[in-house]
Amino acid sequence: MALGKNKILWGLLGLIIISVIVTGFYINDFTKTNIRESLIEEKTEIQMIMTKSLAASVNSEFQRLLTDMKTISESAQVQESLTSSQTQEYLSNRWNNINSITKISDIFLTDDSLTIVSQVNDEKFRLVGLNLQNIQSSEEFKAKPGYSGEIFSTDGIYRVLVSSPIIDSESGEFKGIVFGIVEPSEIISKYIGIYEIDISSITIFDENQKILFAENTDLLGKEFSSYFAQRYFGENEIQNSHYENIFLGNTDSFVYEAHRFGDVISTGTPVSIEEKNRFFFFVTTPVNQIVEDIEDNLFVEDLKNNLILFIITILFIVIVIKRVRSIENEKLLVIGQLASNIAHDIRNPLGTIRSSVTRIEKQNETINETINQETERIKRSVARMNHQVESVLNYVRTTPLNLSENSLNDLIQSSINSLVIPKNIELNIPKEDIKFECDSDKFKVVFENLLLNAVQSIDSKEGKISINSNQNEKEITISFENSGPNITEENISKIFRPLFTSKLKGTGLGLSSCQNIITQHQGTILVTNNPVTFTIKIPKNLRKEK
Repeated sequence: MALGKNKILWGLLGLIIISVIVTGFYINDFTKTNIRESLIEEKTEIQMIMTKSLAASVNSEFQRLLTDMKTISESAQVQESLTSSQTQEYLSNRWNNINSITKISDIFLTDDSLTIVSQVNDEKFRLVGLNLQNIQSSEEFKAKPGYSGEIFSTDGIYRVLVSSPIIDSESGEFKGIVFGIVEPSEIISKYIGIYEIDISSITIFDENQKILFAENTDLLGKEFSSYFAQRYFGENEIQNSHYENIFLGNTDSFVYEAHRFGDVISTGTPVSIEEKNRFFFFVTTPVNQIVEDIEDNLFVEDLKNNLILFIITILFIVIVIKRVRSIENEKLLVIGQLASNIAHDIRNPLGTIRSSVTRIEKQNETINETINQETERIKRSVARMNHQVESVLNYVRTTPLNLSENSLNDLIQSSINSLVIPKNIELNIPKEDIKFECDSDKFKVVFENLLLNAVQSIDSKEGKISINSNQNEKEITISFENSGPNITEENISKIFRPLFTSKLKGTGLGLSSCQNIITQHQGTILVTNNPVTFTIKIPKNLRKEK
């Protein structure tokens, strides 16, 4: 009797255990599915934001390049001669200025027969003497500024030509065209660090649905509907419909199943320039990259015998992942969207203002002092607004150091020249110069931010900014001391935090950018009071340290 009862109890216990195990597997399966769908949904939304932001940033770059080409075509040097030494020198200077912001391969001029007569950079390929009558959109280029994708040399790279016609300012006759050559990869790589997109996942089409940029270089110049491209993309009808929808001018996202790379998320958006869709951006990422970590964790949990611990662990993982994703989303939405919006919405009108001021100065032949004063005020305001844009972009983008030997005093003077130091502030720089290795462009960002902070701290009072330096065999020390009020103890511990600012204006990213740049140089930056002093220490010979 007792034995029978024990058998029944053991049977019930076994049934309960089996039920719990089955329920556990069901819950585990259900959890996996929900987590996977949730992650895919979140990733799709984030990827769409990144796609739009990247497209907006590239749009801004091309808009600015178009303005640059217009400025060159209207310049006095180009108007006077297409081939003179003065024109060549002017083009070279413009090329260097443009490259300081957006890397372009070359600038060249054609005459009215579209034969290239002047070229800035002939190290990679010589173009003088080449006729462009047969290139795509050549007739349109004669009439108005524009863009065209071309395989322009023997290296097989598909480049974009940004152009503006040269119209004689007196007779109104067509004299030729100014072209800038752009490699899409150069512009895209500039923003990869900002939006955390793998460059291999990006594909760009031009307005004729030809591939401008792709991981597989054999695709460059191929039309999407071509046999080769269709074979590569898998001749997937759903995918083709998704791509065609974007080619029609829509922004779209889709999750493909049974893709050639497995399940993927694809997001795309057109890029409109001067009210016409000139480019189409696509970002495609495999789903397994998103869920592989959680799948590994769940596989481990399947092997555990303690079902309660298993369920708690799964719930904990879900909560942690949700929280991490939420934090990442907030960071991306705040910083990424801020950067792209500023770049897109401010830089375009700034370029127009800058161009207009240049024209006003050229036409001010009577040397009207009042006009000169006003144009100088406008240029200072434009520089200030551009500094705000750069403070955001300098924080979010990380690029490798471009090391070279530099003069400390030259870098300081260059930074001073880019700012407006009020007359009420006395500025002292080191008497003895120091030669050291650094990325000059990044160090100018640091010096400009520290000088600007000091100026804003002193404000309208009489004050002084002193820059001091010293060195030993291993490192150099640079200090920026100002007579402004002390920083409160509460703020001094937060001063290098991103988005922290005690001022009514500013992004709160300037000092964070400074710290990032100094850290990248394997150095340190500290701030102390009595008086307020920012002290930088970096290795003197950085190449030896690396």
